Amino acid sequence: MGMRKRKKIKLSYSKERVLFSDVLPYECPIIFSNRYLYRFLAKYLWIGKKEQKVDNIMWNVLKQSKRLDEKDANAFAALLFGCYEKGKRVGILQHKLNDLFYPYQFNIAHKENKNRTLSIIHPYNQWQVVEFYEQYKYSILYFCNQSKYSLRKPHKIAQYFYYRDRLHRKLSGHESDKVELFFNEYENLKTYFSYEKYSNIYKFYEDYRYQRAEKKFKYLVKFDLQSCFDSIYTHTISWATAGGADKVKVLPGYHGSWVGDAFDNLMQSVNARETNGIVIGPEFSRIFAEIILQYIDQKVEQELWEEKKLRHKFTYECYRYVDDYFLFYNDEKDRNLFMESLTKWLKEFKLQISPSKTEEFERPFITKVTIAKQRIESLLSNIFSIPLWEEVESNLCVEKEEDTEDEDSDKDKGILYKKFNIYLSANSANAQIKATVRECGIEYRDIANYLLEKISQRLDAFLNRYEIGFKKYERLMSKEDVNKNEVETHAQRAQRKLTSYLVSLVDVAFFVFNSNRQVNTTLKLQKIMNSIIIYVKRHGDFKVNPKVRFQTISKDIIFKKIQDEIALVLTTTDSHRNTLHESLYLLILAKELGGAYLLAPEVVKSFIKNSELQYNLFACIILLYYYANHMCYDEQKAILKDKILKKYRLVAESERKRNSELTILTADMMTCPFVDDAYKQSLLTLIGITETKDQQMIMRFARKQKFIFTRWTMFNLNKELQAKISQEVYS
Repeated sequence: MGMRKRKKIKLSYSKERVLFSDVLPYECPIIFSNRYLYRFLAKYLWIGKKEQKVDNIMWNVLKQSKRLDEKDANAFAALLFGCYEKGKRVGILQHKLNDLFYPYQFNIAHKENKNRTLSIIHPYNQWQVVEFYEQYKYSILYFCNQSKYSLRKPHKIAQYFYYRDRLHRKLSGHESDKVELFFNEYENLKTYFSYEKYSNIYKFYEDYRYQRAEKKFKYLVKFDLQSCFDSIYTHTISWATAGGADKVKVLPGYHGSWVGDAFDNLMQSVNARETNGIVIGPEFSRIFAEIILQYIDQKVEQELWEEKKLRHKFTYECYRYVDDYFLFYNDEKDRNLFMESLTKWLKEFKLQISPSKTEEFERPFITKVTIAKQRIESLLSNIFSIPLWEEVESNLCVEKEEDTEDEDSDKDKGILYKKFNIYLSANSANAQIKATVRECGIEYRDIANYLLEKISQRLDAFLNRYEIGFKKYERLMSKEDVNKNEVETHAQRAQRKLTSYLVSLVDVAFFVFNSNRQVNTTLKLQKIMNSIIIYVKRHGDFKVNPKVRFQTISKDIIFKKIQDEIALVLTTTDSHRNTLHESLYLLILAKELGGAYLLAPEVVKSFIKNSELQYNLFACIILLYYYANHMCYDEQKAILKDKILKKYRLVAESERKRNSELTILTADMMTCPFVDDAYKQSLLTLIGITETKDQQMIMRFARKQKFIFTRWTMFNLNKELQAKISQEVYS
């Protein structure tokens, strides 16, 4: 099959595009993004200017540089940036230079029975990140291109992104897809910078560098840093950019204006002026760490060569992906010298190697996980590479699909003489997966993400093969010399068998997901279900409309299976309490099934109770998104609204406007169509905007803006999944 072309789209430069890729953690729910915040900031071009007031305190004053007459926008910006005082009208937008802001922190499943805490910074801090990138983008590129060890580093400012619709356009039956409209504002932009050499750590294993190192060296040791981001001392960025801690103190003419101090100040500002540890999740935090680690890389390489005569790429090879290291060597003495030097320089920056995660290999460098993946490939080939209409499929590919429209009807008739026969045993497939995990001595988390991604890829290709064959039935229904009843019988037989096959595949996918509930596996599961849902939505009476691909009863069977599996995840979340968000995110998928397949209110109630749900930002917006205006959830929606009000009262009044969670929640609720204006006004009053005219201006602007963080309505899961998964850093 020929390569499908990707659409290359050139980016016009906009400093605000940092918000798309470098500010929010990848693990945010898929309905939540910075797309509309970007549009708001870019439309009104907020600029900051440092001013000294009569109290001799330096203030940062924000002003619109475009559309100055739109006062409602200024009021909404006051809410977003926290620039207001209780009991006073909204006026000048300003903050003291060292004002405190508290990031919103949420937990995701990381390792077995262990969470990772991620952060979303305050909208005002997000604006600060935009300004920082604009001022220091070339300094960032310079300091991130100093190491020969690094596998993932900013290389240049991104100029293009690529888009491929992965066949969903064809499977949905729509021949046109206005890609440019959806991606008008860099919706699929992975990062502000282009990165070299690898966007994902697993690409390194398949690269010639890894293969070449295996030929040159007998041994490999893999290790990483212990709690790297939590351990970073923010002031050390100045040491790295100035050439060492001692240089910072003695450099003549140094007044703290360099990129190191600016980055240090930014990282403190976004994290309540904390200097021990940096926020985890945003790309800018990885860049911060990269600058420090590149400096350490340089010092280690230099010391080993100058003092020990160990030469990189000759005596040893070292590669680092963020905080994961790969050291290839032949002599144990060389390894020890390397580890001694690295340990010394890490200690200088208050970092250390994690001894529990060190793995050693002797050539051939094949891991248990690699062996397991090979077995999985064999299993998936048996599941997806089965012949459908073998003769029909020969010499066909996606690019030639259009050419088949005018084929001779006799050639299409050949499909009536071929037996359509596909079958998948979910129990057998699940048993083989379990056997692979047990026999290879690995854990489910080692392969679950990989397995779901491969299922997704294979499923797309499989459904495309099916579509090419089934189109012959569709064309035959328009021919005069064909027995329509016979064609319908064959088509319905194929539909029934595909229905059974997809039900089994849903079972397998959820089995894998339940073995390792993480955000990555949640997204991969959504991707698989999305492909199925898109195709199954083409249902109806084939004889009346040959363009349908499923009987309505088949759609009901498949959708009910997906609904049941989601309900099972929710009802078993009490035994997976560290996977609360991963379970919650499936409500977004559940909504794609439509109003006829709403989860029973008792299922959602049980989930909330058994999971000991804390009503944090994401829980509130996902539940409200799912409840919408469905009457069956009125009771639970009322409880949710009350819980939201109580959230505000748990935070001191003076701190609410600097609290990221409450600020984002309030702004989002202003655009939410599922709550009334009276409720919105009560939220504004609680956060500290008490003047009625200001409240009315904010709500009026929110109606015009439509969305700010959460896409409450008209959500397109298919396109959002493509944009989301393209941003994945780890796999």
